[in-house]
Amino acid sequence: MDDTLAKDLVAMWQSELTAMAADREVRESWAALVALWAQAANAALALVAHDKASGSSGAAQPAGAAPAAAASQPGVDEVERLGRRVAELEQLLARLLERGEGGGAGSGGTAGGV
Repeated sequence: MDDTLAKDLVAMWQSELTAMAADREVRESWAALVALWAQAANAALALVAHDKASGSSGAAQPAGAAPAAAASQPGVDEVERLGRRVAELEQLLARLLERGEGGGAGSGGTAGGV
């Protein structure tokens, strides 16, 4: 019984791999992935070669730009303005729901008169 299960599993994987090999999008995805791996391997090799060439015994530090600064924060005025706008929209929604116009697309009501 175990032998048949193993044969079925191998047959299933063979059919799956055959179907993936016939699929153009899967082939292109795998080609892109392998190319990415090759680039990563080349970059790692360049770092190792650079480290050995410099003669240092520590870990190699990759050259590059300084880390990016933290994202700017919105000003207090902007946050307060947005808070007031949210409060206005909540009040509008509450009025619409009280009047029965907030029932969705089928209710026929519009928010233009509020």
